[in-house]
Amino acid sequence: MSFVRNRRAGVLLGAGAVAAVALALAPATASAAPADLVAPLLNSTCSFAQVDAALHDKSPALAQFLDQNPGYKAELKAKFDLSPAERQAELDQYLRDNPDAANQAAADPRAGGIAASIQQVADSCNNY
Repeated sequence: MSFVRNRRAGVLLGAGAVAAVALALAPATASAAPADLVAPLLNSTCSFAQVDAALHDKSPALAQFLDQNPGYKAELKAKFDLSPAERQAELDQYLRDNPDAANQAAADPRAGGIAASIQQVADSCNNY
C-alpha cells in the first residue's frame, strides 16, 4: 500500500520526469527543484479536464505521453480530485521519502523545459 501511495504522490513529479526522458524534450540549461518544477499545477485550481485540454494545446508531446500511458494519466487525474494543499502535502511527503528521486529530478538538464511546459499549461488551463 505504501508503494501505491508513494507512486501516486509522485505522479506530478514522475510524469514530468518520465515524459522528459521518453519524449527526449530539448535540454535546458537551468535545473529546477522538484517542488518548483510542478508548483504551477500543484497549486492550480483547474479541473483535470481543463489541465488535460491545456496539455493537448500547449504541450502536445506530454499530452501524447499521458494518453499512451493511461495509468499515469489516471494517477494525475486522481491528484486533481485533491485540493492544492493536499497535493502539496503529498508531494512534500513523497520528496521526504524519496530524496534520491528528488535529487535526480533537480539535476535533470531537461527540468527547465519541463517547468516551462508545466507553467504554460497552468497559465492557460482556466481558458478550457
